[in-house]
Amino acid sequence: MRKILNVYLARANTPYSEAYADLDLPASPYELLDALDKLRLDEGEAPYLQINDYYDFEELAPLLSGDAGLYELNALAQKLSELDEQQQISLKGLIQMEVNKKQGLISTSRLIDLAYSVDCCLVADALNDAQLGRFYAENGFVPEVEQLPDKVFELLDFEKIGREARIGECGVFTKQGYVVQHTELNEAFPSLNLTPHQPDYQILVESEDGSIFKLPQANLPDTTLRHCLDCRIPQLMGSIEASGSIAAVNEFAGRLSGMTDRKMLRYKAALAATECDSLQSAAALLDNLDHYMLDTKISSSEDAAISELNCIVGDNDVERLQQYMNLPAYGRDLLEHDNAVITPYGRMDRDDFQPMTAIFQKPAQGGMEML
Repeated sequence: MRKILNVYLARANTPYSEAYADLDLPASPYELLDALDKLRLDEGEAPYLQINDYYDFEELAPLLSGDAGLYELNALAQKLSELDEQQQISLKGLIQMEVNKKQGLISTSRLIDLAYSVDCCLVADALNDAQLGRFYAENGFVPEVEQLPDKVFELLDFEKIGREARIGECGVFTKQGYVVQHTELNEAFPSLNLTPHQPDYQILVESEDGSIFKLPQANLPDTTLRHCLDCRIPQLMGSIEASGSIAAVNEFAGRLSGMTDRKMLRYKAALAATECDSLQSAAALLDNLDHYMLDTKISSSEDAAISELNCIVGDNDVERLQQYMNLPAYGRDLLEHDNAVITPYGRMDRDDFQPMTAIFQKPAQGGMEML
């Protein structure tokens, strides 16, 4: 999927805290849900959004106003990623026509309608009035000059012909060609369902022959995996592609399908804490997931320090002590002591307080498990 832009997401009341997400758009359904997991928003809370970079369609930079919400922006990026070269020229022309109306900033919903209306335009290979006039005269758009001899034809004022045509049909020139609208624009935005939803698969893959498979799936054909298009655990998409085995991925997807959202969140945090880099190690980690503990309220070493002080002295005294303490340093010391790690989803601990990647001891024969 071609990425269009990059955004920074955080909670609106603490936009520069450690609970944030860096996301390329368009994002797949699970990539979008994963970003929301990192933000830890309250129900109904809208995230703070800042556009960091444009990989394409840089001309949108001055047009995307402050009303650009995450879901609307993702829908726009999704449609932009699907446009071919001719359609991209059409969109640039439609945007220029909209700007020429001088009605202020263009809303994100209007930009979405324009992106869905690119087939309502014609594009001509002309960059100025003279080129447009010649194009129209040579291609039958000016009936009065069709029977003229070549010598007389070359005496025509092509610039005047092009200018009159452009003004009459309200067309515009872009850097790639002339664009004119020939049918009514589509009103696509009202019919779009922008609400994030969990897909009907755990992992979405493409095989070598271009077939798309929703995993887990029974009776999977013998084929080779080429791309991972989406995954309930986005951080594993690269490892899934590297595995090359669609059968192994299907088996792993089956194990994910029975997990609750709460357990999945803990699993994603454990994968981040252990810096898991292969499908095999991810499956092994799943076997020991019950030994990992996640605290989503702690996003930084300072949060860890405040949480510890709350347990020791209570909320009121913590507020008084904060001005005299180096909270980040104290928090780092606490994390190091417990071998804890701050992940994008919160603080992760092991129940035996060993380093995250330490091997778990097997149960002693005839005795209890040593953790």
